[in-house]
Amino acid sequence: MNTGQMMLTIAALILLGTTVFTVNSNNLQHGTILRQTELGIYAVSLATSVIQRASGMSFDEKTIGNNSVPTSILPAAGVLSTVLGIESGAANITGPAEIANNDTSFDDFDDYNNFMKDSSITGVETFHISAKVYYVNQSKPYSLSGTPTWLKQMNIMVNNTISRKVFEGIASDPDKGTDTVKMSYIFSFY
Repeated sequence: MNTGQMMLTIAALILLGTTVFTVNSNNLQHGTILRQTELGIYAVSLATSVIQRASGMSFDEKTIGNNSVPTSILPAAGVLSTVLGIESGAANITGPAEIANNDTSFDDFDDYNNFMKDSSITGVETFHISAKVYYVNQSKPYSLSGTPTWLKQMNIMVNNTISRKVFEGIASDPDKGTDTVKMSYIFSFY
């Protein structure tokens, strides 16, 4: 084998090595994107689940069992509860840990104010869900209101602390990042 053939062989091996490295790198990036997408889908599903449960309830403590308040009192939202959250007597809940375990005892939309829950999905991640409920104005483009109105807004955040090594298949990593999904939902009485 002469020098020219040796140089061609070395060049071919370098080209083959570069191609293999590029293919492996692309496969790893593809796996990372799939994993991030999977986590995002779970987070959106958890937030949507809370919104669906809350929006299936009565608008307010004062309207439970009577979602047809006479139109004569609709302009005066003062008949609504000023308490956003669990009203006394609605449930014997003392703190965030109990809220997470007792959300089935909620009876109206705003009981989800200050809601917190950790949800583990086997083989995926643990997600932290939190919600806040506010009254919003109709006249301004849905700005927050300090007084009762016929619109309530729920803001939900779903966080998951993910290990960056999860994407590479290594079990533990001190460098963790947080992904957050934020969703808002406006619930109207009428």
